[in-house]
Amino acid sequence: MSAREAIFSAIGRALGPAKSAAAIQAEADALLAEPERVRPRLPEGDLVSLFEAAVTRLPPGASSERVAGLAALPGAAAAHLARRGREPTLKLQPLPALQNLSWADSGVALSEEVDDRVALSMAECAIAETASLVIRSGADMAILDAFLPLHHLVALRASDIVPHLEEAFARFDLARSRNLVIVTGPSGTTDIEGSLVIGVHGPATLHIFLIED
Repeated sequence: MSAREAIFSAIGRALGPAKSAAAIQAEADALLAEPERVRPRLPEGDLVSLFEAAVTRLPPGASSERVAGLAALPGAAAAHLARRGREPTLKLQPLPALQNLSWADSGVALSEEVDDRVALSMAECAIAETASLVIRSGADMAILDAFLPLHHLVALRASDIVPHLEEAFARFDLARSRNLVIVTGPSGTTDIEGSLVIGVHGPATLHIFLIED
């Protein structure tokens, strides 16, 4: 017996007899039937506060702030860019709810290109457990806007925060979704000698505007 055959034989013995597709499906259904048995219990508190606390546990470059209504978003974005010493220019997601805001009145110029600049997107929902944002490709969402800019700003309605990943997935027909991305903090990697490097594969900063309804 070759080394390869010995390895696969050992794996086969460890796995035991193959299960039928029906048996595997039954086990998966049993897990989903009692989700509280297989996922962590969240601390006490409202979902917005839990989400904010989770943001503070993300790698450097992640931040959030509350905004009193969508109409206040342009002013909040302008103030954030000024605090960070950045040019008041950004690529805006072509979503009517965002496009109809008073960006010019707040001194923010809109750009057609993102390159290494700033982009602002609207998350469809977010997960309080991990401070993850769910962004889905569509006619009014260029998914690359979540990857190409050096700085990514995201607007999130407080009412769109759910406790866990399962509740987020339950909102979508995944079979009809072209591309769905879960963003958890800025881009980071520890591939090189275990040292954390931010912004190598995507945005170096992620700032979330929590839009209070």
